[in-house]
Amino acid sequence: MSGTLARLDSFIARWRAPLSTSAEVSFHTALREVLTISPAQIADGLASAQGYTPIGFNWEMLDPEVDTTASRSALGAFGDAMAKDLAMRNDWLGDERSLECGREFVGAFAPGSAVFLTNHIVRDGGKSEGWNPISGATYEWAFVGFDDSAAALLLLTAEG
Repeated sequence: MSGTLARLDSFIARWRAPLSTSAEVSFHTALREVLTISPAQIADGLASAQGYTPIGFNWEMLDPEVDTTASRSALGAFGDAMAKDLAMRNDWLGDERSLECGREFVGAFAPGSAVFLTNHIVRDGGKSEGWNPISGATYEWAFVGFDDSAAALLLLTAEG
């Protein structure tokens, strides 16, 4: 087992229950076998292997290095996704815990080779401006992360 997979196992063991309070949680990991395909192809491969719809180049690249107020901030996107429930009606993890969850997801991957994507259109502060659905759920937010050894798909879904 790669170090990344072990860290991802620890991540989901810690976060599955808190995330499940307001969403259905799907979490899938895989070893990286092919290193020369595009990030969108990696994300689509993870999604389609689980029966979800591939969205091609509609995956949005996220930057794990910028602060939460920057455009396409990975941590800002986690904050926007999980501070309130997916319908944006009720508190969920709150600001602090949602950022902690994002830091742990990002931290599971090897620095320097990690890439992160989401199915949401993310702008300043990680704020969503809509999404490209991969499931049939009313509300969803998908995150994909990968490095040279492993990849993961975290899909959060909810119904209206």
